[in-house]
Amino acid sequence: MYTTHELLGKLYDHSPSTLRHSLRVGDELFGFSRYLGLESPEQYFLLGALHDIGKLNIPLSLLNKEGKLTHEEFAEIKRHTQYGAEILEQNRTIPSSFANIVYYHHENINGTGYYGIEDKKIPLISKMIRIVDSYDTMLHGRHYQEPIIERKVINELVSLADEYYERQLVIAFKNYVSKKNCETLAFY
Repeated sequence: MYTTHELLGKLYDHSPSTLRHSLRVGDELFGFSRYLGLESPEQYFLLGALHDIGKLNIPLSLLNKEGKLTHEEFAEIKRHTQYGAEILEQNRTIPSSFANIVYYHHENINGTGYYGIEDKKIPLISKMIRIVDSYDTMLHGRHYQEPIIERKVINELVSLADEYYERQLVIAFKNYVSKKNCETLAFY
């Protein structure tokens, strides 16, 4: 059994880029949850930071593979949500609800996600992670994908509302990002 810090340290040792992504997702989830007026925003940060913890069980060569994944390779990548849920279930220092949330963080509301779960069965926090995870991945890119400017990222999220993402959450996230950017400009 590991503490949250130890798990994140293990993720850093395994894949520093995955840890950086996870911490950005945690940071955005914290801000988004505060924007929505949800209780315990620090729990949202932890969920974001741990959402890809299952990638500890994915070989680094597969995480960093350049080019198209085979069907078998993609099936293994998809298992990171299952692995993450298992890691969190075994850890008594982390709330038990985290495992289910991490397990479903790649579900689309139209049922085309990793496990084919539809809208009403997907936990709200998993839906939030789905949006923020996509936002960060597009904004910062991956070794196989160039970064996209924020305006285009937001437009992409909005265009996929009602298909991948819950429309109300996407609009709320768009408003959160706009407010955050205005506050940043006002600071200067």
